[in-house]
Amino acid sequence: MNHITPKQIGDYNKNQILTVLREKGPTSRVELSRLLGISSVAVSRGTLRLLNNNIISECEAETSDMGRKPVPVELRGDFCYVLGADVVGGTIKVALADLLGRIVEYHEEPIKQSHGSKTVIKLLLNSLQNIIIQSGVPKEKIWFVTVGTPGIFYLKEGKSRFAFFLKGWEDIDIRSSIFEALSIETLIDNDVNLDVIAESWKGVGKDYQNILYVKLGQGLAARIVLDNKLIRGEHNIAGEIGLMLPGLSPRNMENYESLLRNTAICDAYKAAGGVKAILTISDLCRIANEGDDIARNVMKLMLEKLAVVLINSAAVLDPQVIILGGDAGSFGEKEITYLKKRIKPHLPLSQNIITSRLDKRACLYGAIKTGLDRIEERICDVW
Repeated sequence: MNHITPKQIGDYNKNQILTVLREKGPTSRVELSRLLGISSVAVSRGTLRLLNNNIISECEAETSDMGRKPVPVELRGDFCYVLGADVVGGTIKVALADLLGRIVEYHEEPIKQSHGSKTVIKLLLNSLQNIIIQSGVPKEKIWFVTVGTPGIFYLKEGKSRFAFFLKGWEDIDIRSSIFEALSIETLIDNDVNLDVIAESWKGVGKDYQNILYVKLGQGLAARIVLDNKLIRGEHNIAGEIGLMLPGLSPRNMENYESLLRNTAICDAYKAAGGVKAILTISDLCRIANEGDDIARNVMKLMLEKLAVVLINSAAVLDPQVIILGGDAGSFGEKEITYLKKRIKPHLPLSQNIITSRLDKRACLYGAIKTGLDRIEERICDVW
């Protein structure tokens, strides 16, 4: 039988205190005790340890006619930092964030279609190095780098597989390349995993415990949060709904990713006689709403196919909410209403469908959140 040690209890309490302070800002010890459901003694011990190591600080107490109020404590944002990076969607996005999750430096670098994987990793390393220099933050204060990439990252190999949209990316040991250049511990994760982590932290998903997040754009993928836990699956590919098939007959063997990704939809528009220059589903949605009849017809056919995918996924997962991200985040009320109308006859309960409001920074925010979570673990282990 395994017994929980006093240290484990103390570490858990410190972790909970850090999480509350990161999310709520300055909070009194009395309020921490109430929010966490732990004794005032346990809160005092945890905060004292954190204060002594300059991880948190006391704020100036407010005064009133009733006397001096309890002294709040808050995280010291400059105690340490994380780097987040996103290598998806034709642009490298890099941000440096403090312990409170505030972005203090941001940089973008375009990825051209002609760029191979070696050029992309070089651009990523340069972006990371430059943002550290520009920020003036000592490198020893940067504890983690988290990178969101296409494909599925395999820890043993240090590489991402199935990164179909970035030629040669499977040959790059991303984590080792970054660590060798920066000497900072590096975490790698799939971009859609980081998207849904961000939605639960700063996005429209923060009030939900059961989420189906669907990202449409360069490909089609989903991620699932059940009881506030990201479901990864046996092979770390849970939610790859783009692999679903419309049928098993020879003419229906193209999967839904092949049918719904940007290139397929843009090709369908051109094949139908569309003359406007479009590169993405967001572009198609925009010109459809501007009155382009061909774009409207292609959008309708696309939404029909997407509705099938959502019906099948929601029937299995029963989510509280379906969040549409990537290029589907540009859908307006008209598109969402159409999807709900097509889905309603096939599911016993109505579906709550909303669009992401994090725009193109969801993966970046998810990378920052992942790094901050690891920082909290390390703080609790060391202090």
